[in-house]
Amino acid sequence: MTLFHDYLEGTFDNRLQALKHPTRYARIIIKHEWIGGDWFEGSQAYYHSQDRPYRQFRMRVFPDGEKFRIKNYDLSGQQYKEGCDTIFEYDEKHGKFFGHNTDCNCWVVWQGIKTYLTNDIVLGYNTYNVMDSGIDPETGQKVWGSNWGHLEFIRHFSSAG
Repeated sequence: MTLFHDYLEGTFDNRLQALKHPTRYARIIIKHEWIGGDWFEGSQAYYHSQDRPYRQFRMRVFPDGEKFRIKNYDLSGQQYKEGCDTIFEYDEKHGKFFGHNTDCNCWVVWQGIKTYLTNDIVLGYNTYNVMDSGIDPETGQKVWGSNWGHLEFIRHFSSAG
């Protein structure tokens, strides 16, 4: 498995951020599980309802020169989400991967408004910071997403036992 796979796989929790700013951030658990080959299965759930994720997906990781490209799929792995690829590049100085989507063609309908997704991701071995935003293509204004910066997740290590 590559360094990128090692960083990506795991369970991440924004507990500290949610406790520090409960009116700004819900507590969320993100899981990325390697399921073989280039494939990962993922889920996102609120802490209080981890058994009912609000988002489930599959990702396929491809080397792209010196970078890594994640292609996003529905949970079955059959429905490719065209325009929703994310490119990650390793920054040796910081020991982290920096990622962003490749273009403005990843469409998300939010409260009846068609928006395109922009994302900014910083993936460290123990950290996963994500800021997703939905932009109105007609006005260029942000319609949804954090107004307070990245969601700051920390890798969750389960105790053996």
